Amino acid sequence: MGRYALKLAFELAVVFVGVYAAFAVESFQREREAEVRRQQLQGALLREIEGITQNTRRAALGTARLLAAYDSAWAVGGKPPLQPMIEPIRFQTHMWEATLASGALDLLEVPTVYRLSEFYNELNAGFEQLAQLRQLSESMLLPQMGNPEALYDPATGRLRPQYRWYVGGLENLRAKAEQITVLGDSLLADLDAPGDDALDLP
Repeated sequence: MGRYALKLAFELAVVFVGVYAAFAVESFQREREAEVRRQQLQGALLREIEGITQNTRRAALGTARLLAAYDSAWAVGGKPPLQPMIEPIRFQTHMWEATLASGALDLLEVPTVYRLSEFYNELNAGFEQLAQLRQLSESMLLPQMGNPEALYDPATGRLRPQYRWYVGGLENLRAKAEQITVLGDSLLADLDAPGDDALDLP
C-alpha cells in the first residue's frame, strides 16, 4: 500500500508540474501578445500625435503672424480688415477614437492614459474655439467684407465693441495651439523613449 501511495503521489506531482508548466507558458504567451499589442498601439498613437502637433504648430505660428500684421497696421493708423475664419478645420483622431471604443487603453499604464487624455481633451477644446470663431466670422465679418472701415469707431479708430472678440479670439486660439503643441511634443518624447511607457503624472 505504501508503494502504491508513493507511486500515486509521484504521478500526481508529475501531473501538477505539467499543468503548472503549461499554465506558465500560456501566461507568458498572453503577456507577450499584450506587450506586442501595447507597442503597436503606442506606435500608432505616436504617429497620430506627431501629425496633429505638426498642424497645431503651424496654426500657432500662422495665428501669431496674423496678429502681428494686424497690430503693425493698426499701430500706424491703419484700419486693417479682419480675416474671417470660415474654413472648417478639424484634425482627424481616428486612432484615439478607435482606442477608446475598443477598450485598448487597458494595455497602457495609467499615467500614460492620463497624459493622452489631457492631450486629446485640449485638442477638442481647441476645435471648440475654432468653431466659435467660424460662427462669429460667418455672422459678423462676412457681411462687412470689402468695407473694413465699418468695423472701426471713427472717433477712436478702435474696433467697434461688437468686433473686439476677433483679436481676443485669435490670441486665445494661438495660446491653445501652443499649449497643445507643447503637450504633444512632450508625449512624443516620452512615448518614443525605448522601454518606458509609464509617464510621470504632472
